[in-house]
Amino acid sequence: MATPDNRRSDPTPNPQLKEIWEVTAELTCVTGCHVGGSKDVLEIGGMDNPVIRHPLTQRPYLPGSSLKGKFRSLLEAADGKGVNGEPCGCAQPTCRVCRYFGPHRKPRHTLNPTRFLFRDAFLTSASQEQLEAAYEQVGLFYAEEKLENTINRTTHVATNPRVQERVPAGTSFQFVLGVRVYQGDDTSLMRQTIQEMVEMVEHDAIGGGGSRGSGQIRLDQLTIRTVWPTPER
Repeated sequence: MATPDNRRSDPTPNPQLKEIWEVTAELTCVTGCHVGGSKDVLEIGGMDNPVIRHPLTQRPYLPGSSLKGKFRSLLEAADGKGVNGEPCGCAQPTCRVCRYFGPHRKPRHTLNPTRFLFRDAFLTSASQEQLEAAYEQVGLFYAEEKLENTINRTTHVATNPRVQERVPAGTSFQFVLGVRVYQGDDTSLMRQTIQEMVEMVEHDAIGGGGSRGSGQIRLDQLTIRTVWPTPER
């Protein structure tokens, strides 16, 4: 008995990668920033909301996942994408969110791999030296402690005091975004989208407490360059 031929008669070619870009900028905290970490040990009178830190150096950093979530949500808001509070998963060819970030909970689609790769953002050398000097001089362990509370609407008395860590204003991180460009991608639209997201995030906030003064940032010295294929020398 003949074995059935399960090969597809209309094979679809794999996506062809044309270029890889690297988008870099200096991300500076205009106000104190809080991107939360975990607290392994509970202490009476201890920190309620610590910032996320590198497990070996204890230096604060901004996770790529947090940056990606913020940039994506702003682009979704600008384009009116997503339903019922969920990220967009329409997987339509004209959807910038799904094409560049990947459609939410839809592993089977025809948009090719995710274009935007957000890297963890680490302290710049200058900010690292500045914070280390502050630790030696005043005991500031890479972050400030901000006291918050709730105002009782009847008595106008502050209640429920809580402490939140924030990376101090003026601290800078190295922002890096990798961009994969595939055959057929509209590179002008990709550049426009990157610039649009940068402008939006500078007028919004990252991390927690954005409505209470935290998380304002700016992105300086924004550069987009092709890192692959390597330019011929």
